[in-house]
Amino acid sequence: MGELTIELAKSPGEIAAVRDLCRSFRQWLYDNYTQHRPVIDLYYNPKKFEALLADLPQIHERPKGAIFLARLGGEPVGCVMHQEQAPGIAEMKRLFVSAAARGRGVAAALCEASMAKAKADGYLSMRLDTGILQTAAQGLYRRLGFRERDAYYPVPPELEQILLFFERDL
Repeated sequence: MGELTIELAKSPGEIAAVRDLCRSFRQWLYDNYTQHRPVIDLYYNPKKFEALLADLPQIHERPKGAIFLARLGGEPVGCVMHQEQAPGIAEMKRLFVSAAARGRGVAAALCEASMAKAKADGYLSMRLDTGILQTAAQGLYRRLGFRERDAYYPVPPELEQILLFFERDL
């Protein structure tokens, strides 16, 4: 597939590619966890999802946040972003790698880019959440040094049993 590049997404075209990857992630959840669609819709509210995607550049605005786009051979294949969760603490969000690029180290490279940028921007630690069924993601986070922790934001009761929370020092 070619060379892997990971860069900050800045241009309208790069942001559009990130939005498409985010939509692909939500579709992947629907396709892989059909019995959990009501819970997925609670977390990724269909009515609010497109508004969230429209606001990504503001939510993850530099220097308090960042949006990364991974490309293999020039084709967009993955994304991740982070934002300030609390003073000194960044939160990683929306890690996704397309099916064609899985198994090539793209997810780890995206996480490492996000952590390095957050550290360079003065953050001391990074947090994230993931679903209990996303065992590949959980394994990646553990390999990268994240440890499970309690919820760091208020979680609706319907979501308490399906989310895991992680944190690591930067």
